[in-house]
Amino acid sequence: MAAQITDEDRKQVRTLHAAGRSRNAIARAIGRSSSTVSKIAREEGLRFEGGARVAPATEARRLDLAETRRQLIDRLYRRASANLDRVEADEYVRVELLPDGTTARVRSEDPPAQDERHHSQAIGSYLTSAARLAEIDAGNGTGEVRSMLTDLARGLRAAFADDEGEGGANGG
Repeated sequence: MAAQITDEDRKQVRTLHAAGRSRNAIARAIGRSSSTVSKIAREEGLRFEGGARVAPATEARRLDLAETRRQLIDRLYRRASANLDRVEADEYVRVELLPDGTTARVRSEDPPAQDERHHSQAIGSYLTSAARLAEIDAGNGTGEVRSMLTDLARGLRAAFADDEGEGGANGG
């Protein structure tokens, strides 16, 4: 059973409300639920309509997050492109760990199948993440954005899979 609302609860809600605290902040401060604070506020004629007061800050935060998403999308596309460039380069360089614990740079015309598969998976992951971030800001066209990037990722995976099959048959 819920604890009775005391005069002290009412006084604390009035005081904290007058100080501009939110419903949840008041609830935490007095150790009561936010629904209890709402009930007291309703009985005391207090309102928690900070929307107009916090709207500019909320909009600024929304714009900051949108810009952060745009930057992340750009970085994800650059990483996908860098991985693809590395796989398609005239010379592939990888580092191998030798039995004695040292490393050696190994150069080859093409990446080993396992490396190519890993790059393909990374590219697909980067593109999928970029698509999901783009959906947040895309509004109504989210399915179209997802479809386009998903198709691109599938195409890249298929191309890498075809190359692996050819590389295995031709010995490299």
